[in-house]
Amino acid sequence: MPEGPSIVILKEKVNYLKQKIVAEASGYADLEMGAFEHRKIIDFKSWGKHFLICFSDFTIRIHFGLFGSYQLHEPKK
Repeated sequence: MPEGPSIVILKEKVNYLKQKIVAEASGYADLEMGAFEHRKIIDFKSWGKHFLICFSDFTIRIHFGLFGSYQLHEPKK
């Protein structure tokens, strides 16, 4: 189960992406993924089990729930 410290570690791992432009967005969420494309990431924040990706005029909140996980730089198996 992800806890606050593991979300802070995730925040540190993706910190190099600050000020980068999102080239492509995809996922299983019921969101318009195209809204994230070609937008600059302003900051990453954590709040309990929430991981926040901040853009200039909106923020994406990701809640990892009971069995949440993430992968960086490797495809999902």
